[in-house]
This record gives sequence, structure tokens and C-alpha cells, in this order.
Amino acid sequence: MCTRVFNNRNKAFLTTARNMDWKTQLPTSLFSFKSGLVKSALDKKQAKKKKFKDKNWEWTSQYSSVVTMVGNEEHGYAASDGINSQGLVANVLYAKGTDYELTGKKEYKPLNILRWVQYVLDNFKTSKEVHDAFEKSEIELVETKVPGSESPAALHLSVSDKKGYTTIVEVYGGKYHIHYGKEYSVMTNEPNYTIQLEINKYWLWQWNDNNDFPSRTIPGGPFASDRFERATYYYNHLEKPKSALDSLSQAKSVVANASVPIGMLGFEGHPNIAPTLWSTLSDHKELKYYFCNARTPNVVWVDMNAKMPEAKVAMLDLVTEHDGAFTNLNFVGCVNSNLEPTKDPYSASK
Repeated sequence: MCTRVFNNRNKAFLTTARNMDWKTQLPTSLFSFKSGLVKSALDKKQAKKKKFKDKNWEWTSQYSSVVTMVGNEEHGYAASDGINSQGLVANVLYAKGTDYELTGKKEYKPLNILRWVQYVLDNFKTSKEVHDAFEKSEIELVETKVPGSESPAALHLSVSDKKGYTTIVEVYGGKYHIHYGKEYSVMTNEPNYTIQLEINKYWLWQWNDNNDFPSRTIPGGPFASDRFERATYYYNHLEKPKSALDSLSQAKSVVANASVPIGMLGFEGHPNIAPTLWSTLSDHKELKYYFCNARTPNVVWVDMNAKMPEAKVAMLDLVTEHDGAFTNLNFVGCVNSNLEPTKDPYSASK
């Protein structure tokens, strides 16, 4: 389960905060990518399958990016969250009920679901471009498992830009369902976003001064709809930020209020309720990307306006795994100089 908040209350200072919740620890790394990299839509195993014979395709990244990757070289990598050089922020969240198979007679281009975020960051600079691209329904997402897990990657996508707009993309019922606008600031996991907005109307009325008996109560539970309403309540009661620091702090505070503590007990039979492993913060205009590990006291960040690695692809491990044991590495501050050259996990040449 995850929570995402896009703070666009002041168009001069736009920030996105996101929680990553999962039932077990996950190997996690920061990657930096230059533009001009050729990437493939499918991994080697998928490309060899009969149904994808001669259907693998490539793209060349138009923009550089910084991305949080889940997984490792052994299990493969999933692009979970990131920002590109145009200030576009993209992340995927768990979405129960997702069905990637599209109905229709088109010849769709397959795209590994774990590469969805990277494809968006490589190719688009605004939320409107993402909206228009997926409204055409030319790409069919291909399901695979979360790296190092037996759980399928059932995901929906949120994208926000430095103009203050958001696009949310979900896939079910044989087609894409897309929401685009400035009003879609909060997102969690389930139910689908259309239903979530309908549920939200009840709470918006409860908090509305036009209601003769307004209520300021909010759901306190860890379920997705609880977190959606709690984040919505706090977001809609924020003052207008006066600086980028205000905007970042507000977004971080709201998602922290919607997080699930490490070691949460009492929800057997509800595997979707999982602890918050880490949070990311993105400054759309200053092009700074922050990573906050729940198991370490420090915050690290990459400043895309400062000196970046010369390597086309560089990485920094933040959570490593060996023989089932996890190590949370305790870096602090700007980590541009800590990024080390590495191979592109999505390279078309691999």
C-alpha cells in the first residue's frame, strides 16, 4: 500500500511526496540516467516468449532522470518512483483489481510493467503528454512479479508536472481509465480512483462550511480509503506555502500522517496493510529528489542542478540484500558524488 500527495497549493513551489509500503523489506537503490540511452520494452525472458515474438521494441530517452529502483541484479529492477530533467515526477502504487489486458482489435506494443515509470520519465515532460499518450491505448502493459517477491506487480500510475497538473492512469475492464487535472492531489491504492473520488465526496461534505453541522473527524485506520481521506483532509487544510521548504515540509508531513509504522501488528488476513519502508520527496522546479528510509535517521538527496556523475548510468545502493538479510545503508545529505557507474538494467543491448 502507498500514499502520494502532490502539493500544488502554490504554483511557484510544487512538490510531491510518496510513501512506499510493502510487507517485507526490498533491496532499493537510487539510479541516475542520462538522456540518449536506448532501452527495451521487455526483459530477456519476456522477449523470448512465443506471444511476444518479434514484438519487443525500443525507445531512446529524451530526458535525464533520477529514479528509485526496487530489486537488484539477481532479481531484476522495478522503477518505482522518480523525477526527470523537465520536472516531471512519476510513481507507481499498488492497485487491487488491475487487469492489464486490453480489449480491442489493435496490435498493441507490449511494455513490461516494471519499466512503466522509466518509460514515462524518459519520454514525457508534462502530465498532459502522458494523458494523451495513454489515451491512445497503443501500449499494453505486461504483468510480472515484484522483484524478489511472488506477488504480481498490480499497479497504477501517477504523474505530476511543474505546471501543477496530475495524470492518474489505471487499467481495468479492458481499457485505460485516466484522470487529468489540477484537482487530483491525493492518491492511495484501492478501490479504483473513480470510486475513491465518489467516497471522497462524503468526507468533503462533512468538512464543508456549507454543511450546517460540519464535522472535523477523519478516518484513523491504515486501510487505503482511510489514508486517502486522512491525507485529503490535511492537504485541504494547509496554508499556502511561502517557499519550496514550506511546500516540501507540508507534503512530507501529510504522507507521514498516512504512513504505517514498522512492525504494525493486528491485521492478519490483510496483506495489503504493510509498513512504510521509505518515502520520497520531489521538488519539481528545483529538480531535487529526496529519499527518506524509515529504518535510518537520515535523509539523502540528489540535486539534478548540481554536478552529476559523468557516467551515462550511475547508482547508489540504499538497502541491500544478501541471503535474505537486509542492510540499510546510512548515508546523509546530497549523494551526487556517491553515485557510482553501473549498467543500464533496461538497456536494449542486454
